[in-house]
Amino acid sequence: MRVSVLLADRGTPNLASGTLNLLNVGWSVTRFQPAPSGGPFHSGLYLTAPHVVAVFFELEQAHLNHPIELLLELLTEDGRAVDVPGPAGPQPMRMQTEITVPSPGGLPLGTPATGNTMLEMFPGLPIGPGAYVWRATLARDQDNAGEARFNVMAAPMAPQPLFGAQPAP
Repeated sequence: MRVSVLLADRGTPNLASGTLNLLNVGWSVTRFQPAPSGGPFHSGLYLTAPHVVAVFFELEQAHLNHPIELLLELLTEDGRAVDVPGPAGPQPMRMQTEITVPSPGGLPLGTPATGNTMLEMFPGLPIGPGAYVWRATLARDQDNAGEARFNVMAAPMAPQPLFGAQPAP
């Protein structure tokens, strides 16, 4: 099994071809922006920019045609789960689902099959500045987990008015 994780600004699945259309893929630094008004977040809160987590995988014959678990989780750079606000309070940011990858028809027996999925993070994540990792694992195989590391820059500071005499530059 091989798993790859990429970050993009936006994405849409192309169901006809089994591919993902991604825009501005491969970034590793994001900045905060004000949370949209009227949403579930309070005024003055900053979120990461909206983004897409795209997961690509390649599976050998033994893993095809039956459900296997896909786990996508947000971790700190030292491997701790990142909690985000949820309906019942803080909860780890993770998605767990079963996927089934069919055997590739018309190809020689033993040819690995590929698949993909994506998760949209809209309007962004309510997390603090720092280094993070999106980690994807298939069938709980930690040895072949895919990761996308990224950094969140500190929230922008409001300009401070200057009064009185200014020092010479």
